[in-house]
Amino acid sequence: MKTIPSELLRTFVTINELGGFTAAGERLGRSQPAISLQMKKLEEMLGTRLFLRGSQLEMTQDGDYLYQEARAMLAINDRLVEKLCGGGVSGKVRLGIPNDFELAFVPRVLRNLARVYPNIEVEVDCEISKVILQRFHRHHYDIALVMEPERVDDDRDARDIRVDDLVWVVGDTALLEGEAPLPLVTYPLGCLYRSAAEAALRARAMPYRVSYASTSLLGIFTAVEEGLGVTALARSVSPDHLHCVDGADRLPELGRVTFGLHYQTGELSVAAHHVLDYLRAGLADMGGERPPMSRPGR
Repeated sequence: MKTIPSELLRTFVTINELGGFTAAGERLGRSQPAISLQMKKLEEMLGTRLFLRGSQLEMTQDGDYLYQEARAMLAINDRLVEKLCGGGVSGKVRLGIPNDFELAFVPRVLRNLARVYPNIEVEVDCEISKVILQRFHRHHYDIALVMEPERVDDDRDARDIRVDDLVWVVGDTALLEGEAPLPLVTYPLGCLYRSAAEAALRARAMPYRVSYASTSLLGIFTAVEEGLGVTALARSVSPDHLHCVDGADRLPELGRVTFGLHYQTGELSVAAHHVLDYLRAGLADMGGERPPMSRPGR
């Protein structure tokens, strides 16, 4: 007898409740392609079509039946989890994250965590990665997510690491033309983005000037949108409405970076272990690559 994974049913129900794959992905903290792949797997498992493909999302007769039954099944599941798992786990978890992830997957991850474990209190601190890592070593955080230079021999748990490309991000491509010094929008000194951008420009002997520096990711996005300069970001956190340039005649290549989770396994509480699991799922869905030398566990 077939067993339908509850994760697929939850995705299916969420799609119908929110009226689309993209909205469901935002609610569940997953990408739109990942949501589509889940629904393809569910249809193949059941041997039927659940949606009528057209201009608007509509369910087939089988889809409508599954929706009603899936809602009832998930309600039972959620009551069991809250009673036996979620409600019994409590505690405060201190989490340090880079500024980039204020607008990336972390808020969605924590929202999903709160639904299942409402008594876990997560205290989030945002800063540049260098500061986050320093504070972690002084035991300010239970878990820290930081951006670091790529290491070819990284032997940490593969679930804790993602490698991503650095790209130039620009709003007005006219800034890439001409011979004037390149205006740079960036974080303050000490940020890996800034270090990578300035090192790449100096290696190419390209003149540049820092036109706008901010500790806020939103401030950097706004400055780039208004044409004040170009910035360097990881591809996975670059906004869709701005242009990503991997490297061209005008701009040098920037290389790659690692996003990694830091924690002391023996010091993690039960609540912190649950937070770690959700962060790992968010990293996996963010994209990027696992380091080829990483090991399956600590």
